[in-house]
Amino acid sequence: MAHEVVELANELARAVKITMDPDATQQARMDAYVACERFKDVSPLCAQAGLSLVTGNYPPIVRHFGLQLMEHTIKFNWNSISQQEKIFIKENAMKLLNAGVGEAQDQSLAHIKDGVSRIIVEMIKREWPQQWTTLLVELSDACTQGTAQTELVLLVFLRLVEDVALLQTIESNQRRKDIYQALTVNMSEIFNFFLRLIELHVGEFRNATTAGDKHKAHGHSRVVQVALQTLTGFVEWVSINHVMAANGRLLQILCILLTDVEFQQPAADCLGQIANRRGQLKDRKPLLFLLEDAPVEHYFQAATQNDRLGTESYYLFLKKLIPVLTGLASQMTALWGKEDCLPIRPHCLATFLGTVLIFTRHSSYSLAHPAALIWTSLLKHEQISKEHLIIKINYPLTRPTEITMHPQTFASLDYDGEEEWLVFFFRCRTDFLEIFRQATLIAPLVTFSYCEHWLNARLQKTVTTERNTTCSITDPVYLEWDALTNVLDGVLSRILMVTERPSVSAGLRLLEECLKVESSDPLILSVLLSCISSLFVFLSMSSCQITAANCVAMTGVQLLPRVLEKIFASLVFQEPGETRHTRTVAVKNLRRHAAALMVKIAHKYPLLLLPIFDQINTSVKNLIIQPERLSKVEQVTLLEALLLISNHFCDFERQSGFVAEVIREGVSIWGGMLMPVVKNAHTFIEYVGLNHVAIEPFATTIEDPYNFNRRKLTFALSLVLGVIKRCSWPDDPDRCSRGGFVVALTESGNPICRNPATSHVVPLLPHILSLMRCLNELWKPDALQSFSESFRNANGMQECEKKQLLGVSPVLQDPLDPSQKLPPTAFGRMQTFLSNIFDHCYHMMGSAGPSLGRDLYALPGIANAIVGSVFASLEYVPDFRLRTIVRVFLKPFIYSCPPVFHEAVLLPIFAHFVPFMLTRLTARWHYITSLYESGELGEDVSDTQEVLEDMLNRTLTREYIDVLKVALVGTTIDPTANSATDASVAGGMDQDDQSMDGTPQALTRAAQSAMTSEVISDLGGKLLRNQYTSHPIVMTVLSVLSWNDSISSLKATLLSGPIIRFLASEQLITEALASNIIVAVLKALQLHGQHESNQTSLITLGVQAYEILRPKFPNILEVLQQIPNVSAGDIQKLDEKISVGSTKGNKIDKAKKDLFKKITTNIIGRNIGQHGRKEVKILNLPPI
Repeated sequence: MAHEVVELANELARAVKITMDPDATQQARMDAYVACERFKDVSPLCAQAGLSLVTGNYPPIVRHFGLQLMEHTIKFNWNSISQQEKIFIKENAMKLLNAGVGEAQDQSLAHIKDGVSRIIVEMIKREWPQQWTTLLVELSDACTQGTAQTELVLLVFLRLVEDVALLQTIESNQRRKDIYQALTVNMSEIFNFFLRLIELHVGEFRNATTAGDKHKAHGHSRVVQVALQTLTGFVEWVSINHVMAANGRLLQILCILLTDVEFQQPAADCLGQIANRRGQLKDRKPLLFLLEDAPVEHYFQAATQNDRLGTESYYLFLKKLIPVLTGLASQMTALWGKEDCLPIRPHCLATFLGTVLIFTRHSSYSLAHPAALIWTSLLKHEQISKEHLIIKINYPLTRPTEITMHPQTFASLDYDGEEEWLVFFFRCRTDFLEIFRQATLIAPLVTFSYCEHWLNARLQKTVTTERNTTCSITDPVYLEWDALTNVLDGVLSRILMVTERPSVSAGLRLLEECLKVESSDPLILSVLLSCISSLFVFLSMSSCQITAANCVAMTGVQLLPRVLEKIFASLVFQEPGETRHTRTVAVKNLRRHAAALMVKIAHKYPLLLLPIFDQINTSVKNLIIQPERLSKVEQVTLLEALLLISNHFCDFERQSGFVAEVIREGVSIWGGMLMPVVKNAHTFIEYVGLNHVAIEPFATTIEDPYNFNRRKLTFALSLVLGVIKRCSWPDDPDRCSRGGFVVALTESGNPICRNPATSHVVPLLPHILSLMRCLNELWKPDALQSFSESFRNANGMQECEKKQLLGVSPVLQDPLDPSQKLPPTAFGRMQTFLSNIFDHCYHMMGSAGPSLGRDLYALPGIANAIVGSVFASLEYVPDFRLRTIVRVFLKPFIYSCPPVFHEAVLLPIFAHFVPFMLTRLTARWHYITSLYESGELGEDVSDTQEVLEDMLNRTLTREYIDVLKVALVGTTIDPTANSATDASVAGGMDQDDQSMDGTPQALTRAAQSAMTSEVISDLGGKLLRNQYTSHPIVMTVLSVLSWNDSISSLKATLLSGPIIRFLASEQLITEALASNIIVAVLKALQLHGQHESNQTSLITLGVQAYEILRPKFPNILEVLQQIPNVSAGDIQKLDEKISVGSTKGNKIDKAKKDLFKKITTNIIGRNIGQHGRKEVKILNLPPI
């Protein structure tokens, strides 16, 4: 037998060498690999051959294969081999352990050491503690034989704790509980064992180092490092009593090791796990030990090893030390001020804060950013923020520091590319600015004085040494301005929230200094506008102090016209000899900034501008009538600012008259020039020049004549959109009543207000709806054929939209950067125009519901008008345009509809739209599924078009389900907020939902409760009773359950519960529908059961549906009986539980859910990584 085993071992060794031989042919390597795998599966001498390979004189790769053979026998054949063979494997495995695998210093044999530890852990999983009672003693004895054996024992503990507690990979739940319990019972002994090893080998390491024996010292160092690594796996979950045993001896040792170069990294890892422990406050209270003088002094010393600042190893250590400080700050904020926890500040708080400040000032953002989050948490804490040390440290915290090493050095270590770095940098900058905001709430005079000093210094330089210079966004001058404007805005945005405010005169003085600066550089002018925007708050504060003798208030009154003059000067800024056609990007950005600033101050400080409304209005009018002075976009933006101020007239007639004045030009354009244009798609194509050859901008002196038409149409549309978005009635009900805005009362007695814009906008709606119909008709074949070759795909998706769908992070560049904008092309301009027009239309109709209110929904024939325009030719409209219709228009339009108009307006719209969407989505999912099945889509496919279509389909499905939820059960979030934002913003709202098929977030208790308790709304009831809407809605939701998108499926699952309950209560369920419901749940479990949140919600839905349907529809029993290998007894038990009594309240009995899961277990989907994997079975042992 022994000879046979040796022969087998030699054969296997040759095969393994061939598999790793680069000179062997591919076929030879494959044959050798197949032979090795077949031997694993069929040979009864697997373990013996494996042991022969391990102990023989073979290369490490062959020895490692021998360990794999032994592990394979234990994992897959342990239940079938004899007791004698088990003893053989166990004894020889322990011999390997006691003999050691090379020296502890030898890391080239790490894979062999790992293999030995795996074998022992696999036996532990099957035998300990019930049938291997001497394990701990044997492991302890092995450690006495040397560092090599000690390292192996620690690796055994590490792998065991990973499988049992951290990763929980043991296949038998009962065995995992047994081992967990045994570990817990013996934890004191285990922890003492670890501590003894650490203390012993740290001492031996230092002795060997002193003696100059580096080799021996390295062995002891390795043992300590593995011991600390193993402890790290325990400290996260064991009882706090073990961590704190012997007066916190473990913590003392870890803190001491933080300053030891050899052990500081693993010590920081272990300490980080302890400092970040979660749980009840009483269990976390002992961790305050880590905020006592000695530990904090160690953190400080570890963070100030300045002689090692330039080394990578020290940088890596600092990245492990900062989580320790973060965890301690978290414990401090949780426990501070709580009863019996921390009545007074720690003695060493100053040292702790000083240590955090060191990290805050580090050149690496990866260290400075977590430190910034610590400051934010401390500054937000009600009691900690009042500590004099915190207030005192605000001064150094808000001061700049000299950078000793260039940040680029660290960025290149931490990030793979520019895009990844920029995403992190902008998040980092936001969090740094939050420190200034929070610090202002605590010490406003400190932060303001810093801003005041910085701004004065910067202005002084601008006036003296930089008067006529120009700069780019990479110049230090601009970068400093950019930082200053951000900090200034952060500080002054919080000034009105505090009682101790800086003097108004100081703020006005700064504002006046900004106004004095004269520059010909558009970048400098733009940052000055940002400063003026932030300082504007002082004008508001001064207006509140107007008295006869108040010179400060008078200064404010005098400054306001000068501020507006400065803004208007920037608005019409142009460089010498420049025309509208030759304007640089920097100048365009400046002018746009000035116009946007007018909207901002009109929105935030309307009452300040109200007394001089007429002067502003006159100035705007004078600019508009001067040809070429303002672009159409700038004109509309200024008019929006005026509309915002006019909302505070509190006089319906006056406001309505002003709206008429603003919209007059738009009315004439829509009623005259544009009326024939929106007759059909072909007249529109002719008007905008889609059927003509493109004229490239700046290529010739000839300007594209259709540019004028496109600008005219955009202006007319933007004007109406601006009026709808910006016009409103007063917030105060009394002012509404006195101003003539209230026209009636609702059934419940609430006032019904009218929008001053309604009478001016409503006559234009037919033209706008006709335009929307034309835009949909552009996708019809005859329209597409009439496009000229230059504009063949101008109606397609823009690159930025594609990137967003594909999850490509946008590179967040500075908006003032002129170099970022590519030269314009005729095709690009046309594509942007068509996209903007489409978005504007749907934002307008989406905003019209909440803005115009009842007056819109009460219009005769509004439902038919929308069906005939918004939903015209939808069969030709692509998915990316359909998304806009669903998200931007339909969602807010449904949400804002008063109940009295549900039947007249919403039911006809749904009757038209929901059958279409069922057909459309079903066809799209059938197509996408066919791509997956044919291999044209999947993990390895990089064809952007197919991936884009898949992602677009998923996103459209998710957003449509959200709309159905709004209609059927309502929503706690106001979707009308989306419609008021710009298209670009709306496009970015759903980025969290943009994962390909990201595992849905964990199902919260609230979500589970909602599924079992939410009720169908009044509108939902009407839709589910209506013969034209009920069937397509129900079939859509049931279909989405089993479409290949786990997020959509989860959304549909949560919506299915209320629908099924409602249909059952109304007796609207048929036998066929009952079967469809159960089939849909089972299909969904088969596809999405691999995701925990999907599985949990589907099991709950399945039990709920079965419970409701089983008494009336016995046919659903047949559906369950078709599950492969299902137990009839389990189905019988479920029926018995249901017959005993239905669910009490909203809670579904856990026993029913467990039974349903057991019944469906054979069809519940598994992760793709589990498919084809050989099943491991671990038998349960007798109870302990």
